[in-house]
Amino acid sequence: MKALLLYAGVVFVTCATPGAGVLFTVSNAFRGPRKAFWHAPLGNALGVFIVSVICAVGLGSIIATHPLLFYGLQIAGAFVLIYLGFRNWFASPTSLASDNSLATEEPFWRIVSEALVMQATNPMLIVFLLSLLPQFIDPTEPYVTQTVILLAIFTTICLLVHLVYGWIAATGSALLKDVRYARVFLRVSALLFWLIAGSVFVGFIR
Repeated sequence: MKALLLYAGVVFVTCATPGAGVLFTVSNAFRGPRKAFWHAPLGNALGVFIVSVICAVGLGSIIATHPLLFYGLQIAGAFVLIYLGFRNWFASPTSLASDNSLATEEPFWRIVSEALVMQATNPMLIVFLLSLLPQFIDPTEPYVTQTVILLAIFTTICLLVHLVYGWIAATGSALLKDVRYARVFLRVSALLFWLIAGSVFVGFIR
């Protein structure tokens, strides 16, 4: 039990640390109607679950130990972030002062698929899982049972954390209800997406 609590704590800190997934969740909450705040969190959680399963069945280790596959995934992820940056930069922010139910709602499948692809092309998530999961698996116990529990904890925490981020961004405080603030956040999030993508290419140059 103590090991699971420690594992859950590590996962919580990791999921709560602002990164591309959190930026995507929050920026989508700014763009769409309040009722759609859960779409991006669901996509992020599905992406995390898929990557977790891949790592659990051993394919993740193949990707991590083959530089070309790993670098290819990094580049793909960088281009996804560049695209998301452009979309946020040119997005029309909505005022959160009202129910914002009239805001343009992007198709559910589009938001979910974009979040899923972003997580699935995140090589650092693979590396993190490959380094974390073995620490909490007892070789003397059934592997499948332990893995299912660990993946369920990881996916659930990821979903809950992103739901909280999305809900806070969608409901907001008085400051967040200013459409000008929403526009600034979208522009800043776009720059951060590009910064993360740029760091990938800089790493290749070095």
